[in-house]
Amino acid sequence: MLDGLTLFIFVMIKSCIPVVLAQFLLQFQRPPTTEFLVGLSTSLDLGQLNRSTRSIAYNSTDNVLNAPPEANFDTFPTSTKTQWTSTVWNDVYCLAAGVVSFTFFACVISHHADLRLRMLGARLRIACCALIYRKTLRVSKKAAGQTSTGYLVNLLSNDVSRLDFVFQFMHYVWILPFQSVLISFLIWRQVGVASLVGVVGLLLKTIPVQTGLSRLSSMLRVKVAKRTDHRVGIMNELIQGIKLIKTYAWEIPFQAIVAEARRREVKQIRWASYIRGIYLSTMVFTERSTLFITIATCVYLGQPITADVVFSMAQFYNILQLTAAIFYPLALSLWAEASVSVTRIGDYLQFEEQDEVVPGLKHKEDAKDVEVAIHLDQLSATWQDEKAKTLQEVNFSVKPGQLCAIIGPVGSGKSSLLQLLLGEMPIHTGTATINGSLSYASQEPWLFTGSVRHNILFGQPYDRRRYQEVVRHCALLTDFEQLPNGDQTMVGERGAALSGGQKARISLARCVYREASIYLL
Repeated sequence: MLDGLTLFIFVMIKSCIPVVLAQFLLQFQRPPTTEFLVGLSTSLDLGQLNRSTRSIAYNSTDNVLNAPPEANFDTFPTSTKTQWTSTVWNDVYCLAAGVVSFTFFACVISHHADLRLRMLGARLRIACCALIYRKTLRVSKKAAGQTSTGYLVNLLSNDVSRLDFVFQFMHYVWILPFQSVLISFLIWRQVGVASLVGVVGLLLKTIPVQTGLSRLSSMLRVKVAKRTDHRVGIMNELIQGIKLIKTYAWEIPFQAIVAEARRREVKQIRWASYIRGIYLSTMVFTERSTLFITIATCVYLGQPITADVVFSMAQFYNILQLTAAIFYPLALSLWAEASVSVTRIGDYLQFEEQDEVVPGLKHKEDAKDVEVAIHLDQLSATWQDEKAKTLQEVNFSVKPGQLCAIIGPVGSGKSSLLQLLLGEMPIHTGTATINGSLSYASQEPWLFTGSVRHNILFGQPYDRRRYQEVVRHCALLTDFEQLPNGDQTMVGERGAALSGGQKARISLARCVYREASIYLL
């Protein structure tokens, strides 16, 4: 609210500057003083003066003799002002100081308000990024499988960036009516009813058109976002499998796929650019056409047109069109795009999350001296609410210290059983009891950018004895001898510098190094 009030004060000050500037220029229309010519005719003949002096003398004398006695160059009646106000209002230096002061204060207020609104947009963008990151950590396995990487990348790069500038122009939507009323009153003092014709015409040329264009812009933004999600997803998969693509020389077919996705995206972006070009082009002719309509109305009504009136109206319309034809369209356009982005972010935040407490799963990490480590009783589970269950009435028990291997054909539910024990898979019927802490090594090894040792420790404190024992049992000693810097070798992004077997052994060592009572491999 404080930022909006600051912008409101800035707009009001800027709208009043032409009044002071017009009064300042009116002071130059006063006839020059002739005090220096007093007594000149008694001592010298005017014919003896040079041409410039004679011209000043003749014009000054003629202006003084022909000026009507009731002529008054003040813009306000002197009967309604004090002598001090009249002196200030008709003093050139005071008016010049007023123009400079108003311009300076308007500049300071504008920059401070712009800074605060930009900071507000940046904080909102950072908050949305944090929400997306936290949601990504809590999203369920089912929802994660339905979300592409390109969708997440587009949310964190393009969608949140739409929130940076929306607050910078948002307040001009409600400031515009107040500014229109003020400028209408200031122009009314000079031309009367013609001011309403000009101001209303300017608003009719901007508000309805820009409102309709903003709706089209929001619709195109939805289409562009979908095209961008598709294109970014293709690029992400292409980069992940770039080795395979280069091995089989599939560059040209994949290049055609990316080019087609980009062509569809650019097609929607082109239409959005056309709409943006339309409302940006209104900046050029809005002020001039409105000034022409106002002057034509004055001529039709028989009102005199002078330079000071036209100059003042041009300045007033220039200030009004800055809000009505530039800031107001930007506010609507950015608001429409931000609304689409917020909707997309909200849709992602509503994805199904992993339950902290899975119904039917009892996990006691600090259990000691128990007879059974894992026990499943008539357990049925499925990823979706379907009649065909992924796990159907499973019953088995594993004692502490016992090695249990689960074998079966492809798709029989081996990986699903591990996901159930980790709490990722919802239980439909039955119960599962786990007594002890868990450590898990995924089927597909995952490494982060860092050294081999950091990937094994994974945030755990370094225990030299246990570390060497784990490395020896996981057959990593030979790998350390082959690596240039041993376990201090950087693995690169996603372990790009390592082979598939080395990635699997490091992932296994990470699982074993963590002290747990149950290891799931």
